[in-house]
Amino acid sequence: MLVDRGENDHLRVQAQQAALFGLLKGGIPVAEPRAAWPALTEALATTLRIRRASVWLFNEDRSVLRLAHEHDDSGNPRPGAELEAVAYPAYFHALLGNRTIVAPDARTDPRTIEFNPYFTRDDVVSLLDAGIWREGQAIGVVCAETVGERRDWTTDEQLFAGSIADLAAAVLNHEGLERARAALEESQELFSRALRSSPDWISVVRMSDGVILEVNEAFERESGYRVADVVGRSTLDIGLWVDRAQRDAWIERLRRDGLVREHEVLFRKKSGEIRTFNLSGHRVVIHGADCAVTISQDVTERRRHERVVQEIASGVGAAVGETFFRSLVEHLARLLKADLAFVGEIVRREVPSIHTIAAAGEGAVKADQEYALDGTPTEAVLATGVSVFSEGVARSFPRDPALATRGMEAYVGAPLVDSRGKALGILSLLFRRKLEDSEFTRDLIRIFASRAGAELERQQNFRAVHHLAHHDSLTGLPNRLRMRQRLEDDLARLDDGKRGALLLIDLDRFKEVNDTLGHHVGDRLLARVAQRLDREMKRFSGGEVARLGGDEFAIWIPLVHSPEEARLIASHAHAAAVAPIEIDGLRLELGASMGIALAPDHADNAGGLMRCADVAMYAAKESHQGHVLYDAALDPYTHERLVLLSELADAVRRREIVVHFQPRVKLADGRLAGFEALARWNHPRLGLLLPGRFIPLAELSDAIAPLTLCVLDSALAAQSLWGPDVKVSVNLSARHLLDERCAAQVRDALQQHRTPGGCLELEITESALIHDPDRARNVLESIAALGVHVSIDDFGTGYSSLSHLRRLPLNALKIDSSFVRPMLSNAADRTIVASTVALARNLGLGVAAEGIEDAATLEALRAMDCDEGQGFHIARPMDGDEALRWARAR
Repeated sequence: MLVDRGENDHLRVQAQQAALFGLLKGGIPVAEPRAAWPALTEALATTLRIRRASVWLFNEDRSVLRLAHEHDDSGNPRPGAELEAVAYPAYFHALLGNRTIVAPDARTDPRTIEFNPYFTRDDVVSLLDAGIWREGQAIGVVCAETVGERRDWTTDEQLFAGSIADLAAAVLNHEGLERARAALEESQELFSRALRSSPDWISVVRMSDGVILEVNEAFERESGYRVADVVGRSTLDIGLWVDRAQRDAWIERLRRDGLVREHEVLFRKKSGEIRTFNLSGHRVVIHGADCAVTISQDVTERRRHERVVQEIASGVGAAVGETFFRSLVEHLARLLKADLAFVGEIVRREVPSIHTIAAAGEGAVKADQEYALDGTPTEAVLATGVSVFSEGVARSFPRDPALATRGMEAYVGAPLVDSRGKALGILSLLFRRKLEDSEFTRDLIRIFASRAGAELERQQNFRAVHHLAHHDSLTGLPNRLRMRQRLEDDLARLDDGKRGALLLIDLDRFKEVNDTLGHHVGDRLLARVAQRLDREMKRFSGGEVARLGGDEFAIWIPLVHSPEEARLIASHAHAAAVAPIEIDGLRLELGASMGIALAPDHADNAGGLMRCADVAMYAAKESHQGHVLYDAALDPYTHERLVLLSELADAVRRREIVVHFQPRVKLADGRLAGFEALARWNHPRLGLLLPGRFIPLAELSDAIAPLTLCVLDSALAAQSLWGPDVKVSVNLSARHLLDERCAAQVRDALQQHRTPGGCLELEITESALIHDPDRARNVLESIAALGVHVSIDDFGTGYSSLSHLRRLPLNALKIDSSFVRPMLSNAADRTIVASTVALARNLGLGVAAEGIEDAATLEALRAMDCDEGQGFHIARPMDGDEALRWARAR
């Protein structure tokens, strides 16, 4: 609701005016004390919304205060109470010397601290005492007390309490009755003048028959009725109430509560126009009859504004990304009748400009356009904040001719800023007419600019994370994932009779440079090689260079006409890679081995093509040739892979799969957190095989499910010996994750070993979510319902989709060792690690790091507030018996 504090203050003062007006009209100043005191204390309590108000009078020598009357809703009346000066000297001294005692914290105020036993008993918090004075001397006090709540008494509340005290003095001022009457008449005139000049309708209506007794000038001016037309007539007779049921409800509330605020009704003006009003009223007695003193505030425009805000908010509430921006500008343009509404993003170049994200209206600006900032209203908005030009905007910005060309007269703009206050873009509205309701439009655009700024920041962060996930942080080249996606896309579109060429490059002797001169030199060397390759390959249409990792690069040429052309391109790439490079005065020369694979000649899918290029590259390295084209005769792995694949299923049944365990520790204090279960194949012919030799094969066959269950069984058996505080983590393959039986199999394994779900963590790779994310989420939710923890393994190397991550029942992220190992020597990798830790924190997830190989890396991770870690520095993988000893020792 677009209501500011000033409106609340206005309503509060109006209620005070109405209460005093009612007391004056009711003749309180000339009433008997026994009638006056209840009316004054009730008016004080009701208007200030407090539970206790009272009147106290001094004895002749002002040594005793006696309670004259108390209005008490708290259930603790004090009839006949007395206060003696000798018991409360500080309070009496303050009362005799001051017209008002304002004590928001009565229990600590030095003037009232003497009453603490009473305050504590009755839970009195704040005190407002107004002295009753006559001829310069205190003769009593009007006391307002809050029970159970603190009140910072506003100036108008203090003045209101003083007015009540003045009315009490008038009641007591028998000797100066003429003076009191004159003061009363003056007070009446002042209040009458205030009521007449109020901008809101004020009326006095007899409640029994609805007859209007008095109205102010605002009523006469705005309603269209003259005073003579309405005074003495019923509100129903003149047709003021649109709905009689609303009138009956209003009178009933006044009879019941005495004071009513924020009662919304419909009134009909004399012209027949129906407007929405907010009523605040006070029940008073005038000449023995209950009357309603009503302040009526026209809120028709405010309600229209609120409906506009609600309609826009509901229209864009669930939207994100471009859908959000498009919906926002469409709603703004339609509801505010703007001729153009658009959202733009700042493009930071040597000459800054704005790139439009979404646009709506007839202003000839469309999405995905760009315009310079110089001399435009946008430049002013970005410099000064929310800006409104109600008319003449084209004259104010003559260097922006588009305004005059399009006939724009008014402009409203707001900057879109991020969480740190940095400007990211602009939200603008333009009108071909003079803008009448500029204040509301300013408030509205400020509200939705805040939401739009947050969405633009989210988009930019997503693009940054997406770029990190698909590009190498050192060279800026696409990474392995991006290259694989490019290959899959291009191969799917490869026409008959056309070829593509994949070149895989591995630098020779790079390790020697890295080990001798340090990683900082090695990183610069890789960056220079990347620049050369990228520049050289731009000569070939559509060519793309990627860094796959370490000193390995890939080049994809989507169209080659022959193997000879592929070899020619490889020659150019090889020359660029091996040309001498000077760094810090050193002339460095590297060799390079390059493999070439053609599609579809050698493979028609990304994985097969990369494997063939890899085989050719190793052939080039072994033969010391610059580049080699793939030949099936060079591939030594095909037969072995098939043999291993055929043996794998029997290996699980014969219990040849063994499990080793690598410890994970809490980085904060070094305590053991758990172990990661790592499969090994005790092959009868080839010896102990590491996972890289057989897990990829298992992923391609139905052997992956029994292999995973075998590892899970061994892991849970080991965990039962470690105790409930030590978790075991098991890798869950992508293929098994999509098996609907997976959750039930995990449940059965937990029940078999009597293991609580919280003692097991299942690790999934990001790539496991690519094929069927919805099914993967359903399986993970069923697993999480067992109490099992779920983490993303090798985070940052796969499909980094935050939109999927935030929907999954995850507990932790594991940072891949490829980022952790070089983080101390590579600022980009360090940034990735720190960003991942921060991302996990913001998502409410734990975070663990793999590949900790030295104490310095461990300390750096600890400083980043990383939760857990594992690596050779902590411990190498070990068999079950050694793991048990390791756990017991800690």
